[in-house]
Amino acid sequence: MVSRLVRQMNRWLLFCIIITLCVFPLQRLISSKINEGRFSFEMPTDDIVLMLYSNTAIVGPYLVPIDSKTKHAAPYQSSGETLIPARFLADSFDAELTYDNKLGNIALTSDEGSIQYTLTKAQAKVDGKPLKLQTKPVVKDGITYVPLRAASEAFGRNLHIEDGVVLLSRSKNAPDSERMTAWREELSSYIAYEAFGSFTVEASNHSQALFKTWNEAVAYARKNSGRKVTYRGSNQVLWDPAKPAPITARHKKAKAIMQLPELPRGCEVTALAMLLYANDIQVDKMTLAKQIKKEPTPYKKVGNTIYFGNPHDGFVGDMYNISNPGLGVYHEPIAELAEQYAPGRVADITGTTFEHLKYTVGQGIPVWVIHTTLYDAVPENAWHQWQTPTGPVRITYYEHSLLVTGYDKQYMYVLDPLGRTDRIKIDAFRRGWEQMGSQAIAIMEPAT
Repeated sequence: MVSRLVRQMNRWLLFCIIITLCVFPLQRLISSKINEGRFSFEMPTDDIVLMLYSNTAIVGPYLVPIDSKTKHAAPYQSSGETLIPARFLADSFDAELTYDNKLGNIALTSDEGSIQYTLTKAQAKVDGKPLKLQTKPVVKDGITYVPLRAASEAFGRNLHIEDGVVLLSRSKNAPDSERMTAWREELSSYIAYEAFGSFTVEASNHSQALFKTWNEAVAYARKNSGRKVTYRGSNQVLWDPAKPAPITARHKKAKAIMQLPELPRGCEVTALAMLLYANDIQVDKMTLAKQIKKEPTPYKKVGNTIYFGNPHDGFVGDMYNISNPGLGVYHEPIAELAEQYAPGRVADITGTTFEHLKYTVGQGIPVWVIHTTLYDAVPENAWHQWQTPTGPVRITYYEHSLLVTGYDKQYMYVLDPLGRTDRIKIDAFRRGWEQMGSQAIAIMEPAT
């Protein structure tokens, strides 16, 4: 009898110890949160958090891809609307997605509501009632994007937007900025630069838009003050009108590499080798010569018309033997090859202004350029027109490539693959560079 009583008391004692071990930490947690004034009991939600250009969303407590089949799908803005893949909305709202190609519409339907978009017009029907939209659905990379705001209202969600973060919530109250910032930091790791472009227009330290070309990004940034252009959202600013270029700049790390005797027409890949070396990437010029994309069209002259390749499409002619026909290559194939060695860091800023070229060099960033062997503009009689498979192209045999490493009030400082000069008078440099199409490529610092 005594033994049985002892066993029962031991069980109760063990039970009490376990309860104490479980409850005491919880009691301390609750007390501490109450004392801090920020304790609350929160039920799991089905809130959806998106960020412009991010291919990942937060649905409830989970990170989920916008599209499980591709990394190119992400929300973006157009005509004042946030556009989102229709398939993602259907999955998130537990709605049925249907297309009617004959009537030209797409519909999302669930027990909570329904919306039908007209694919060819900026209009929709919410629960059968017509609604005018700011933009029509868009098919991009095989994915149908639809305006988000109308869908959020159709399925009983409130839309809260702050600095590129978009929250779809059943609550009418917007979250505090601290929470929005935390979501932005989490989703920033998943921005689909490959789909939307590497040039980021920022304002107030958040991304406003992505562009595939430098000129598009700067044109958009110029529309409002306070905007700047970065590369893939990095801390390295490519364009900021609020910060003028330094008066002088010199890059000491780059070294000269000669194209001769091996590459009589290899100035472009030799200058690229110098650019890569300045960024701690050592690649032999001969390796680059083999790897650069070639334009295989043979030289042919019929009457006064020359048929040959387009240097925008690849290296034209013989790089190794000056006795054979040839010319060179322009910025597009060079940027493509540079990307193999510095993925996600190559900024093709072709078409930019001379002031911006100096701004870039002024930040300690060497720039690959196309110039001339005259180190100035080429006279009109030295220009010719070829017919190429991709259209006519105007060329000069005085085409050359340099690496720009600095400047002062009088000169632009360069590394010349021919070894003829290390400086060019500013006005002469500008004339020759702009005449050759303001071609320029830089390599950004690695992301931290």
